[in-house]
Amino acid sequence: MRRAGRAVLLAALFGAGTALAADKPFEDLAYGAYQTGHYRRAQSEALKRIEADNNDAAAMTLLGEIYRQGLGVAPDQKVATEWYEQADARGDINATFALATELLDEASGKRDPVRAGKLLEKAAAAGHPSANYNFALALLATGSGTDEQRAVACLELAAKAQVPDAAYALGILAQQGRGLPRSEETAARWMKQAAEGGNVSAQVEYAIMLFNGTGAPKDEKAAAHLFRQAAEQGNAIAQNRLAKLYQFGLGIPPDTIEAAAWHLAARSQGLQDAGLDALFDKLNPEQKTRAASMAATRISSFALTAP
Repeated sequence: MRRAGRAVLLAALFGAGTALAADKPFEDLAYGAYQTGHYRRAQSEALKRIEADNNDAAAMTLLGEIYRQGLGVAPDQKVATEWYEQADARGDINATFALATELLDEASGKRDPVRAGKLLEKAAAAGHPSANYNFALALLATGSGTDEQRAVACLELAAKAQVPDAAYALGILAQQGRGLPRSEETAARWMKQAAEGGNVSAQVEYAIMLFNGTGAPKDEKAAAHLFRQAAEQGNAIAQNRLAKLYQFGLGIPPDTIEAAAWHLAARSQGLQDAGLDALFDKLNPEQKTRAASMAATRISSFALTAP
């Protein structure tokens, strides 16, 4: 499990209905400009808001994000941190979470893991979904049974707010019996939610569960679909499993060339498979060329779309 990335932060800050401007999402000029990519105007309008109201924490948080990402301005982590601090002091919970992540970053100029942890716990206690996910990871790292139970509660809150990484973490914990009773059915339920939310690791895990009928009814066709989703996003394990499904015609029609192509894609990432090597070796020269060409196209696509 990993700490939620800035994409999760951005979703929390500027997700459905612009959380920071929920009082007037369609009228606010600063957030309207931000959402349409007019970042200099967003900066100008946010500054106007603060000039009119020195307690406008939401506008301060927006400025923090603009400077952190360098949107229409030169990126400046120190300035971003200062805006987040002002917004946090005025009670903006999105700023509290953003400030916590900044204080874990050397570029902020104010790295302070201890303070960051306290801010993260504060934001989590206030119900911030991504803060709950990150705080849960910190709790799990302690190895304490009590902390594991607290982590599960935090993850459940984040998962209910549609943070896919949190649902994936719950699936893993249910498989391990950490912080909650061990249950393949519970694990499958959380893995399904995470997979549907786009978590690639969950797509692979849930596909394996569907293929084997573990915790969910056996469904090779659905498993193949999920393996392909993850494979197309560059996951080597999914590419290898998809190659095997094509090799044996499980859940999808058999296709030797597809099997070879996906095998070559997985092998390019270091995942070896002697059985699929043997399949490739048995192809004639024309088939090998086709498979290699397909694999090269896919590998190039993965490189271009990788985060």
